[in-house]
Amino acid sequence: MTFRYSLLALLCFSACTPLRPRVSFAPGASLKGYRVFVVGPVADETGERFNLDVGDSLREGITRRLRSHGITAVRELPTDTEDPARSVTITSALIGFRGIPMWLQVPSRGVTGCELRSELRDNQTGERLGVIVAADLAEEYSPMVLLARCAHDVADAIDRRLRGERKSAGS
Repeated sequence: MTFRYSLLALLCFSACTPLRPRVSFAPGASLKGYRVFVVGPVADETGERFNLDVGDSLREGITRRLRSHGITAVRELPTDTEDPARSVTITSALIGFRGIPMWLQVPSRGVTGCELRSELRDNQTGERLGVIVAADLAEEYSPMVLLARCAHDVADAIDRRLRGERKSAGS
């Protein structure tokens, strides 16, 4: 399904259902034992010409939101890490955008949207642990606000997964 049709479907359903990221983890995959989350660069696969570096803004948004949840998030894996196997790399791509890319800070008239896909991999083995796809649509928002919400949704999904795993381990 193309991004345009995805946005249309999301717009139709968003009026009555809150949007949450689509989260899919490999069977048996767990984030519980990982201590460091490395937030890699965010690729822009939209083909849009933005007036700001949206990739860097999204990367910073994911990193800061993870930290706000008490999760150790870094942009690069420190070389003095004792156990590099206990880290996850998050690679992301902005795969959909709707709005005026040259006016990211200005509220737009009409619908603004974004779709951000993030993949989580074990740093030592390269094994894919999971994928999170965050998408958001809104009217009368600045595109930058919506992009930040997509970044926050990715980090919040990671936090929910970690809290759920810790809770089930404590039961």
